[in-house]
Amino acid sequence: MNGIDWKSDLKDAMWAMFWVKQNASPADVEADKDALKDSVARLIRMTTQKNAGQRGAKNCLDWESLDTALMNIACAATSLCLSGALGDMPETIEGDF
Repeated sequence: MNGIDWKSDLKDAMWAMFWVKQNASPADVEADKDALKDSVARLIRMTTQKNAGQRGAKNCLDWESLDTALMNIACAATSLCLSGALGDMPETIEGDF
């Protein structure tokens, strides 16, 4: 059977899209930067609007899209880091032994 073995390959399948970013073109990097900026702007607007995202309020963003905004930020930032646009990845991170 072709396809994903969800029990053992889930993590690889989730992050496989980022490994192609190691050889990203300048256009891809700019697109990732734009996506990150848009998502951060959306998050700032959501968290600073006066009505807590109540439905039906004019010109306000619904809080139901908060998870999507946060995931978009994580994906765009990961893509930029792996592309090298933000410099080299660290050799170790806090908590490594």
